[in-house]
Amino acid sequence: MAKVKEIVGEENMSQEEADLISYSLDYWLYGVFLSQDGKLPALPSAVISPQNTGEVQQVIRLANEFKVRITPFGGGSGVLGGSIPTEASAILNLQRMNKFISLDEYSLVTECEAGIIGANLERELNHRGYSAGNIPQSLYCSTLGGWLSTRAAGQFSTKYGKIEDMVLGMELVLPGGELLTIKPVPRRSVGPSLKDLFVGAEGTLGIITKATISVHPLPEKTVKQSFGFDSVDTALEVTRQILRGDAKPAVIRILDKTETERFVREIGKLKDKVAIIFISEGDTGFVELERRLIQRVAREHGGVNSGERPVDIWLEHRFNVGTGPLLQRGGVVDTIEVVSLFKDAASLYEDMISSMKAVEGTALVSGHFSHFYKEGACLYVTFAGLPKDPLKYLQDSWVAAMDATIRHNASISHHHGVGYWRKSFMRQEVGETGVAVLNQIKSALDPNRILNLGKVTDDGR
Repeated sequence: MAKVKEIVGEENMSQEEADLISYSLDYWLYGVFLSQDGKLPALPSAVISPQNTGEVQQVIRLANEFKVRITPFGGGSGVLGGSIPTEASAILNLQRMNKFISLDEYSLVTECEAGIIGANLERELNHRGYSAGNIPQSLYCSTLGGWLSTRAAGQFSTKYGKIEDMVLGMELVLPGGELLTIKPVPRRSVGPSLKDLFVGAEGTLGIITKATISVHPLPEKTVKQSFGFDSVDTALEVTRQILRGDAKPAVIRILDKTETERFVREIGKLKDKVAIIFISEGDTGFVELERRLIQRVAREHGGVNSGERPVDIWLEHRFNVGTGPLLQRGGVVDTIEVVSLFKDAASLYEDMISSMKAVEGTALVSGHFSHFYKEGACLYVTFAGLPKDPLKYLQDSWVAAMDATIRHNASISHHHGVGYWRKSFMRQEVGETGVAVLNQIKSALDPNRILNLGKVTDDGR
């Protein structure tokens, strides 16, 4: 490791046990359970923290020379084991590469280093009068590079899009140490998209070091609305018709009856109802048109107008996770997000809820829809249990959820990615041919098998 210290500086390479343990986990629940028993999925050999792209290149070249595996690490906020190191691999910690480089107000783009924390990026933009529009629940502990690596989506995605819609260009270090620069322009027709090859690759094909993304002026006006309906089917139909009418609220969130009761029980009008909350923002004229369209469609479907308060409650609590006390008592709380077309959404919801309730040890299962398109929507299902064997229960619940997803022609992941945990379902998702293609790309770009082994489709050998 002496050569690594020469590259990044002695103080930026650690083999201290405390540091190795700190960087051995992300928010993947299976790994968290192991750690509660004094175990870890694996322990890295070192934590290396480069300061710039050149240092990343040198570290990667050195890793190839000595056949040392590298696991990229951003904020560690992933929930599927994407940042979990394989045994003896070195963590490449990108948190020092966190600069806000530039803002082009004329073109509405900003360039930043990949290690910048989302909340810091948003603060830098906000005080200049702009927003990235990507506001995930992990805003305060996730990075721009992590968003790109997992194809992330934020809470305001129905209006502003997902990270793949925002990114125009990027700088990457390939598995051999070569530098690849993808120029930032709105669109190109120059063969297959190199940008899209790396967005969602979870650090298996290259290390993203910088990126240029689009930004938006802060909205002139914001309107909050909410309505109650008798069923998830009706709520989905209301949303489908609103989007069909060319409206694009920044936030649409359908809460099933269980989640409505849990989060907005103080609103008497929503008792035994499925709630939808809407946030419209932007130019005053457009927002007013959108408000009237939403109200009309909701009224036509028997919606009970419940005002702004449910939206305010959600805004107050949207970054809270709050699962610690139950986990400390041996309980399990986790969330799974999938995505389907509208024609399959209601039946997918019913099947996932019933299939997961049937898993022994389950105490509660609820669902909500968020991240909408005119074609369909993302479904989140949250489940909680107090099982005898938490690890087995967690695995059984995920299998039940993934099997239901496949039965309804839905995709097994909307924006949390694959990581280690979803890898075993990839053949059902993309087929044998799809897995073979992904593995061939990995072999071509990373013949020495250096980067983030054991993730997406890779077997880790």
